[in-house]
Amino acid sequence: MAGKSKPKIFLIKDKKTKVQQLEFDRLSVSLRHLPESLSRITITCPFCRTVFGPDWFKKHELSMAPVKPKFERKGVEYTGPKRWILPQAPQKCPKCGANVMIDLPVNKMRTKGSLFGDDAERNYQNKKVSIYSLIGTDQSLLPEFENKIKGVKQKLFPSIPPNSWKIHMKDMWAGCSRKKHPVYKNLSFDDVISFVNELLVLIKKSNLFIYNIASTTVQKNTGNRKVQNELRNEIYILLVLNAIDEWTTKNAQPNIFFDSEKNSQANVIIHGWARDTFKGSQYSLLYGFLSKGIEIPEPIFVPPASSPGLEVADFVSFAIARYYLRMWQGKEIKINPKDMGLVTYLGYDDNGDLVCRRQEGYPWDQFVY
Repeated sequence: MAGKSKPKIFLIKDKKTKVQQLEFDRLSVSLRHLPESLSRITITCPFCRTVFGPDWFKKHELSMAPVKPKFERKGVEYTGPKRWILPQAPQKCPKCGANVMIDLPVNKMRTKGSLFGDDAERNYQNKKVSIYSLIGTDQSLLPEFENKIKGVKQKLFPSIPPNSWKIHMKDMWAGCSRKKHPVYKNLSFDDVISFVNELLVLIKKSNLFIYNIASTTVQKNTGNRKVQNELRNEIYILLVLNAIDEWTTKNAQPNIFFDSEKNSQANVIIHGWARDTFKGSQYSLLYGFLSKGIEIPEPIFVPPASSPGLEVADFVSFAIARYYLRMWQGKEIKINPKDMGLVTYLGYDDNGDLVCRRQEGYPWDQFVY
């Protein structure tokens, strides 16, 4: 009888390399808002019977993200489909100090989605609003959606290939910028309004996943670089994790692409602050509950408007940012967010708590400005 081959054994090294330790020390968890659905979860210590809530935002030694196995002998990274998934995480009992394990949710990935993000800002008197938006759909539906966007663009300029120009609403909307633009220069404002209405109809009919987060600051903080960076990091990761939570609940893996804020010819542009904010969040218990054991690719930054999805994300961010400006000014709203259909809106109430509403129309009365 032929002898059975010995199974390969994989080892997990608890001790970090010097490079890993330096990265771990640099990263921090910037999360501070807990979804209401998780607020009722408690742990009972098996030793002293104390009932306590998990420490959702503590920085753990181990990342909650799935990891790729590595062949121990040759040091060759494993590139197959399997991943090690953390099934439990330790929580310290506040009374007896014992480590109590809490089970992490684990969902099986059945499909993938593509999400595209962009941002916008507007200033008025002593206030500034920062907007981030994500729009997306299942990857199987993406080609059809992209073709519809190209069709709307082709209708606006029948003699110009739709791939040869980009939707950039700030330039298209403002008369002085429009006149200087090589493609938009012959458009009237009525042409722009007609184009906007076509986009709104398409967005609503496409039943996209749309997420939008807004945060306002007062003038005294707008010049403080540290305050602005902390705010940027917070609203970025809140938007990303909200989308991750919804998609993984549907057994889907979201792949996220953002417009780059840097000028580069590269296909992927590294944004250190975004990478650190995302990786830092993965060391929190909260990330384990939001990602549900599904491997989430790090959001990547690509050249502006380099895909139809990013062009639509530009439009959504522009529409919400302009909505803020017009509301502050007390002027007519020419692009009504209600016409986009269902959107998940995130903002802050007067206590500084995060408010999440999925609805048609902007929840202006529920957010603080």
